Amino acid sequence: MARRFGIRRLRRVELSRYWRMFVVALGALAVAGAAILVLAPAFAGVFLLALYCIPTNSVFPFPHEPGVLYVARFYDPLWITLAATAGSVVVSFSDYALVDWAMRHPRSQGAREARMFRWAVRWIARAPFAIIVLFTFVPLLPLSLVRGLAPAAGYPVGRYILAQIVGRLPRFYGLAWLGAVLEPPGWLLLALFAMLLVSLWLGARTRTEGEVDVAEVTEPLVAPSPELEVVVVPDLSDPEHPVAVDPDAPAGPVATSPPPSPPGDAPAAAPEDSTPASSQRRSSDTARSSAAG
Repeated sequence: MARRFGIRRLRRVELSRYWRMFVVALGALAVAGAAILVLAPAFAGVFLLALYCIPTNSVFPFPHEPGVLYVARFYDPLWITLAATAGSVVVSFSDYALVDWAMRHPRSQGAREARMFRWAVRWIARAPFAIIVLFTFVPLLPLSLVRGLAPAAGYPVGRYILAQIVGRLPRFYGLAWLGAVLEPPGWLLLALFAMLLVSLWLGARTRTEGEVDVAEVTEPLVAPSPELEVVVVPDLSDPEHPVAVDPDAPAGPVATSPPPSPPGDAPAAAPEDSTPASSQRRSSDTARSSAAG
């Protein structure tokens, strides 16, 4: 029963267009790798490098340089370049899928309306192809910035992948050639991997801590609490008749004295009593005054 329920839930899951592209590209790479393992098992390391370059060229902070330098000691730089570029092309679809999912999330509305984000989207929209090529070619530039801004700006995924290929081919070939010439030892590559991993992780953590959650900004700074002391402010509209406030008295409405009459005015007459007893007394007084007259 549980198995059937799980299968039904899997059938209800609808993948977006970019996730379907990623699955198809990953399946094509798997088929190519299986063919390599059967027909040319000596190139199994090239296929493993392509798989290694999928997570290391994604939004996750993992460096790809140590793996390329290591495998370059055993294969021609051209094969290294093709394998690493294939892995980066496959993961490009997941970049678009993740950004598309994040942009649809309700909590990202504040980030989409932020001034810095809108400025960055306009900046990359001026020359997207050249910017993507530049960031994918130069090692010191933050490529994760382009991975997020290109899909957010609505840049077509086909042109994004083409720009990735143009920038990645010379970069991977330079790394492969450097690894084939220098042949760095394994301990040095492990140290390089750890150093790059820490630097990428610290950079990602710094960017995350710098972001401001819009929901937190809109919330009050101090939440109301029933235990807070209520301060009763006296009525200061009449400075001649101040109102004494007892600090130990419970909070409640403050009774204020009526404002004084203006100087020179006659006091207001008291309202007449309209009860039956008062009417009878007035009649008796009128009768006595008539008899006396």
